[in-house]
Amino acid sequence: MNDFDFLLGTWTVHNRKRGADGVWQEFTAHVTAEPALDGRVILEHLEGVFPNGRHVKGLAVIAFDPATHLWHHTWLDTQVSPDFTPVVGRFDNGTGTFHGPGLTFLWENIKTDSVRWSQAIPADNTWHTNWIMDYSRIQ
Repeated sequence: MNDFDFLLGTWTVHNRKRGADGVWQEFTAHVTAEPALDGRVILEHLEGVFPNGRHVKGLAVIAFDPATHLWHHTWLDTQVSPDFTPVVGRFDNGTGTFHGPGLTFLWENIKTDSVRWSQAIPADNTWHTNWIMDYSRIQ
């Protein structure tokens, strides 16, 4: 149940997101993560500005299911319609692997002051990474 304790705190996040044209775009965001519901839920608040100048606020709700020992991770933001379909996964050997409809993502390289999140989508019968977030701890 403590797998996401590494995320608690305040972070600067360097984002690299591949656009539909295949070009990588970069931007910085700020994230604060806090526990809820006796530690069974992590709320991750993100705020940043996309390269196109659009301001985005987002919220990840990351909930632990003690019956299955799986984490359910849902993302909501100010840029897209709400979708409560979670990606689901667990941590093994220090890496969190999560799968959902049409995407997979990893939490890896977890250290006290840094962590990497990456997302991949299917294309051409394989997975292509389309978003990388490198977190650097502020507090």
